[in-house]
Amino acid sequence: RQTTLPPPPFTPVIAGVPLDPLSQGRALLAGGHLNEAIAQLSIAASVSPDLIEANNLLGQTYDRLGSHALAQECYERALKAAPKDPRTHANLGYSLYLADKYAPALKRLKQAARLAPFDARITANIAQVYFRLGNYDEAFKNFANISNAFAARVKLAGLFEGTSRPGEAIRQYERALKLQPNAPAVLESLAALYEQTGRAREAEATRRTLRNPPNKQKSTTGG
Repeated sequence: RQTTLPPPPFTPVIAGVPLDPLSQGRALLAGGHLNEAIAQLSIAASVSPDLIEANNLLGQTYDRLGSHALAQECYERALKAAPKDPRTHANLGYSLYLADKYAPALKRLKQAARLAPFDARITANIAQVYFRLGNYDEAFKNFANISNAFAARVKLAGLFEGTSRPGEAIRQYERALKLQPNAPAVLESLAALYEQTGRAREAEATRRTLRNPPNKQKSTTGG
């Protein structure tokens, strides 16, 4: 009696991409085929001429799957080959952040920032970590460094909304309005938050301003 073996698991091959494990792994990751990317990148992380790239991509794949400890092992291997590579320090810092290890995440991200001081992504991640650590002044400073004070206030407000702290979100939006009065997106968010927190009168006043901002009233007189 013959037994039928199950077919081997399907591993897509990305057309138009070189067949080496690193190239295929990179393309599979970009296409969202995470488990298949791990299979290719695990090989690349051992035999590819570019072990730093392979380990970084493998780490990013593990991070996307939520396997942060495995991701961090990949980044550590890459750092052994290139101890001053800013991208690897940044990836490791972000992985630690995803794992809620905020203090070591900040340390790694600051190392990355020293090596690449003009990388906005690194600065934004430092700001995110400061926010999680409760150091909102430093979070604001770092967000402002890559944009401006208004955008930094709006960013902080959004983060507070994400942590269900509407009072703090309101305070940040109000401070943003002092920098850019009548900004429509901020007024919309404020009106919703005022309504949510039982401040109906302020919500209605904010909606009136949104419908008929002062500068619009002035423009109807001509000039």
